Amino acid sequence: MRCRIIAPAGAAFAFAIGASGGVVAQSALAELGLTETGARNFVLQEIKSPASGRRSPIAIAGTRAFLKRPRSARGQAATGLFAWAKAYASSPAFKAAYEGYRKGRVPGMRQYALTVEETVKRDIEQELAGFEQMKQGIGSLPPADQQKILAQVKEAQATLTNPDAIAARRAALEAERAGEAANQASLVQRVEQETPADPRTLFARRLREFLDATSDVNFSARTINLTGGTDGIEFVDKADRARHWMWHEAAIVGREATAAARAAAEAWLKEIER
Repeated sequence: MRCRIIAPAGAAFAFAIGASGGVVAQSALAELGLTETGARNFVLQEIKSPASGRRSPIAIAGTRAFLKRPRSARGQAATGLFAWAKAYASSPAFKAAYEGYRKGRVPGMRQYALTVEETVKRDIEQELAGFEQMKQGIGSLPPADQQKILAQVKEAQATLTNPDAIAARRAALEAERAGEAANQASLVQRVEQETPADPRTLFARRLREFLDATSDVNFSARTINLTGGTDGIEFVDKADRARHWMWHEAAIVGREATAAARAAAEAWLKEIER
């Protein structure tokens, strides 16, 4: 799934992975100017359309929220957000929304009223009946024209009932149905990969992604603010600009928030994998 429910360290990170159990710390949301509804929407939106960079709404919201807090308070806020995220993820509301989204992504397998053999037989019979109607409707034409049309109809009927033609028609229909079944199976497989039945599988994958991306963050990386606001921070060194966007966000929100987020992620991952 190009799957990244894990957003940057801090608020966005906790929203994005929000999914697996714990005690809600409502104050963690309020302290960052966030609402329960807004945070839940972030979680579900990330599942449906994962963030892939710093310009995603969830990354922007996380950065803005954390940079409004004193650096010394960001670690506590990150811990609280993880607690909220785990609690929401274990709630009936989340489970219902997640399962509903999964089911909605895979349409029901098409059911055929007739077998391939029955379908071919029906289609041929309908076409033959059409030719018979055509023969009945040429009585007003000149005899020469009637004979010409009757010859064409006879030839078409012979082709239609030719065993080789019937076999080819049957093979084409079988291939069409097999293709539909293969496409369905591929879709089911993709949905299972992107949104597995047990969301903990997805959370574990993304927790590891976050931990890998932020394992060596340079909190002294040189930055420049192009706009004067929190959304205009860019990295000066080319090597830093090439880093994973979660690395960028971690460097921006700071050591305190990142350390707390990583500790919570490691604990969560161990809990999932027990």
